[in-house]
Amino acid sequence: MTDLKRFIHDLNQAWQEKRFEDLYQYFHKDVVMLPPGTDKPVIGIEPMVESYCQFAAMGTIHAFNIIDTAVHEFESAAVCHVRFEVDYEIEAGRFQEQGMEIYTVEYSDSKPKIIWRTQHTFKT
Repeated sequence: MTDLKRFIHDLNQAWQEKRFEDLYQYFHKDVVMLPPGTDKPVIGIEPMVESYCQFAAMGTIHAFNIIDTAVHEFESAAVCHVRFEVDYEIEAGRFQEQGMEIYTVEYSDSKPKIIWRTQHTFKT
């Protein structure tokens, strides 16, 4: 597994195990996220970490699986496309979705930090 694939894997393990404090190491302090279904960006590391906390608290996550991770590296940055499937239950019912997370990663002091995140989901 390449370093960035491991980085993305570890990020997903952290939120699934509800180790939310660990999430800070993955994101730039000024990270920007465009959540699905909105054109209003979420800016900053605190709201980013909170978005993971809210998702984990909204119901029961029965399964989250990464299907594939593609990494496109540049000199000081990379773009990662992460295809996933998720099975979760909330008050409105149980849902199975597939989707893609897209991360832009910047290398700062040779350590990766996510500076951009967006997600597209599709009901299955």
